Amino acid sequence: MDKLLIIGTGNYAELATYYLKKSFLILGYAEESSYRKSNHFNGYSIIDFENIPKLYKPDGIKILVAVGPNQVNTVRERLYNEVKQMGFECISYIDSSAYVWDKKAVGENSFIFPGVIIEPFATVGNNCVMWSGSQLSHHSSLQDHSFMAPHAVVSGKTIIKNNCFLGINSTVRDNLIIESHCIIGSGASIKKSTVTNGVYSDKGTQLYNRDSKITKV
Repeated sequence: MDKLLIIGTGNYAELATYYLKKSFLILGYAEESSYRKSNHFNGYSIIDFENIPKLYKPDGIKILVAVGPNQVNTVRERLYNEVKQMGFECISYIDSSAYVWDKKAVGENSFIFPGVIIEPFATVGNNCVMWSGSQLSHHSSLQDHSFMAPHAVVSGKTIIKNNCFLGINSTVRDNLIIESHCIIGSGASIKKSTVTNGVYSDKGTQLYNRDSKITKV
């Protein structure tokens, strides 16, 4: 079994452990020292993220950065990039119950939960999460550092750019572009392409742009 270190100590990290412990020897968890409040989590030890290069060699272990969509996925993005700069390989996971037309279409450090559907000619970038029951339809792309919550659905020939979050039960129509760093609220139905940094309500209405803070309801 390959040895695996998991970055993060939240719900995502705990669930990832459940799925991965059958295939990997879990070494434990790492967390940035400024946030770490304990030495143990989920029955495993926690080390300081900053000490990873001192304790492990890149050819000795693999890593999963299992951090949620905090700050439009930018926390997970930063930690993933730092792990890569350290020289470590990140794994990806595709659950056996997921329908994925081509596993090579899923990037590094991406986690595909049970019941996910990734149709033919759809692609998933690096450092993405597709939670249980979400769907990426044909010829669509979920770009790097993005997160689809349970039962979020993206129709065909749509581009979800970097660092987007699609809430539970949200839907995105076909042939659209969801610009980077967008938040699509739970239950939202998006029928038009979005703007960068937009936040959209459960009615598909743009609430505001996080750059300008100008309300556009």
